Amino acid sequence: MNMLSHPMLPPLWQGGAARCIARHDETHDSASFTLASDMPARFDYKPGQFVTLAVEIDGQRHHRAYSISSSPLNTGSITITVKRVAGGLVSNFLLDNLHAGQYLEAGVTAGEFYLSEEACAGPLVMLSAGSGVTPVMAMARWLLALDAEASIHFILSARSEQDIIFRDELLAMQVRYPNFRLDLFLDNAEGQADRHAGFLTPERLDGLLTDAASCHFYLCGNPPYMAMIESWYRERALPADRFHKENFTPEALPAAEVGAQVFELAIAGFGKTAAIVDGQTLLEVLEASGVPLIAACRAGVCGSCKCKVISGQVERASTATLTEDDLSAGLALACSTRARSCVTVELLL
Repeated sequence: MNMLSHPMLPPLWQGGAARCIARHDETHDSASFTLASDMPARFDYKPGQFVTLAVEIDGQRHHRAYSISSSPLNTGSITITVKRVAGGLVSNFLLDNLHAGQYLEAGVTAGEFYLSEEACAGPLVMLSAGSGVTPVMAMARWLLALDAEASIHFILSARSEQDIIFRDELLAMQVRYPNFRLDLFLDNAEGQADRHAGFLTPERLDGLLTDAASCHFYLCGNPPYMAMIESWYRERALPADRFHKENFTPEALPAAEVGAQVFELAIAGFGKTAAIVDGQTLLEVLEASGVPLIAACRAGVCGSCKCKVISGQVERASTATLTEDDLSAGLALACSTRARSCVTVELLL
């Protein structure tokens, strides 16, 4: 066959202006937004990864990371699913303002939480609560679209049946695919779908997962939910390399105490200094200083707020995305790092 007759693949998406080509309200407080480029572009990502969005609100630019809920087989666009949360500045802005035909800025896809090649053979356990369903839904959509034979046990927790994001699609998957098992745990047990009433507990996990040692686990949800499952997994001495979690909730850092010591934070290259209280993150002070620092996930996950500590002592709550060489070079994630002395930092622009 003449290779010249094959159409050339569109170039890889490198970030830029993305147009919302569709909006679908999933529940009363969540919606999915499909984004595409006006220019030929191909989105290449792994199921479970995220994209960083930039929006301007009241004259200020804000960055946030959102898990991609669509299957990577859809290379012409990506879909994110956003849930309204108390105090969620960007999420709530998107839900209130973003509609088909409007534009925002999207970065390249990234993230260390994704379905590994080894795990594709299964069996797989996907656990999620609330909007944590987004990345694991991308994994399930991708595997089932490929007609993969891996068994998928999809365990989801929500307040009620009306709060289940992707409810109709998940129920249809259970009917259509013999290798897809769905277990719903609902605080409010009213509704038509088969469900377990009440919270997921370690005892219930024992009953559901009788062969857990052979499974790959993928987990995303709120901190208490994830902590419970991670503790259950660890106490049963299950294989550590088969446990994968995503978390867009900030790592716990000690709050500043009354009378806590005050240090000086110097920002190399900008001629700026600022006071930083023991217990504050570098990010809090850097943002207040008005320097151009991107902070997307704000949880020590995505690595967008990476900076270099030139001098001084810091305490890191997260080192995700940082290699041993990075740490040796003094790199830190500003959102999950606090000063333990006077510190000088350099932004990596």
